[in-house]
Amino acid sequence: MYQKIKNYFWHLPKNLFLNAYYGFPSKKLTLIGITGTDGKTTTSVLLYEILKKAGINAGIISTIYAKFGNNQEMDTGLHMTSPDPARIQEIFRKMIQAGVTHVVCEVTAHAIDQHRFLGCNFAVSGITNTSHEHLDYFKNISSYVDTKTKLFRISKNAILNKDDPSFSIIKKQIKIPYKTFSIKENSDYQANKIKLDQNSLSFEVNNQKFITDSNTEYQVYNILLALAITKILKIDTSIIAQTIEHFPETKGRREEIQNDLKIKTIIDFAHTPFALEASLYSLKKTNKGNLIVIFGATGGRDQSKRPIMGEVVSKLANIALITADDTRNEKIENINKQIISGIDPKKSKLIDYKEIISKKQIKEVIELSQKKFVYFNIPSRQDAFNLAIKLSKPEDVVIACGKGHETTILDGHTEYPWSEAEAFRTAFRLKTNK
Repeated sequence: MYQKIKNYFWHLPKNLFLNAYYGFPSKKLTLIGITGTDGKTTTSVLLYEILKKAGINAGIISTIYAKFGNNQEMDTGLHMTSPDPARIQEIFRKMIQAGVTHVVCEVTAHAIDQHRFLGCNFAVSGITNTSHEHLDYFKNISSYVDTKTKLFRISKNAILNKDDPSFSIIKKQIKIPYKTFSIKENSDYQANKIKLDQNSLSFEVNNQKFITDSNTEYQVYNILLALAITKILKIDTSIIAQTIEHFPETKGRREEIQNDLKIKTIIDFAHTPFALEASLYSLKKTNKGNLIVIFGATGGRDQSKRPIMGEVVSKLANIALITADDTRNEKIENINKQIISGIDPKKSKLIDYKEIISKKQIKEVIELSQKKFVYFNIPSRQDAFNLAIKLSKPEDVVIACGKGHETTILDGHTEYPWSEAEAFRTAFRLKTNK
């Protein structure tokens, strides 16, 4: 109730004032909105690159940055939500001054609820999916989905995921034309003949073949959404095919960190049960070695997803290092305990990380991980990286989930500098020097 009052009596009038103060800049732009639980940033970046390749002077406002012009980049704030409305209006105005005509906007549920995109009218908006997330704020999945659906009230066209459980709910609520995409259900843009290997992903849509070097199966959904949106914008399909051939890199999303150890090390933002499952499933399917996962859960947020995250990782990984994310005002011991509660003790083994000192002990853990799921409870995130690399061998995959592109880690009320890439590099040096 408090949040609703704050939204209507603080966020709404404040954002109305900001629109007027900046001269309603969004009215001069063609806006494309992307919402959903997972895949928003990746899809937004893909759309931005497609628009540029099509010769359109485009911009993007995402949760990781804003870009326009000659790849001029602007900060959009810490962590993972749409920018403050003052920042949004300021960016819109600067984009107009730079001659931008089209802007891709990543629109989070919090941004919709708090009217951050007030005054914006989207030419087309799409939803990636809806999964278990932000229930600390929205209380239940129904409220969460209803909030996401509000984006379509300020859009002329909608693109919906027909495979998503929310589809039947959303389609009843919207009153604008919509197209659908899917893998499983019949839809306007249905992918079939999907093939995945170590180097590529291919599939067909309406008898046209698409090939990309982004070899993760869930990427199909992101590409389908981008395809459906660009069709509304009358962009030639060949441009889309060219853009995904070498899939645009998104910082902190399946970002590989190069090393001389012949270990595949990846940074990913996956922080929901769905995202974890999607990412780990493809890695398990396309790689021969052990799958080692570094992950945790944010403090002060939805606690109900934590056991599910533990369960998902235990079913797909060989080894997991459960560690700190943004703990905020929660104790890391309590957060990790909730994650561990989702792991079946009969099919797993908890090992004290302080006991892993010798090469013999490392070898024993690796051998055990071939028979059952092995995991560690490590409060320090850097310690988790260090041990993960110690336990890895050539052809293994080590993926760090949850932090992605973020440059700080939040403990209490303090933001400490943090980089997943540097954490990996520190671990590489420690392994090489021993």
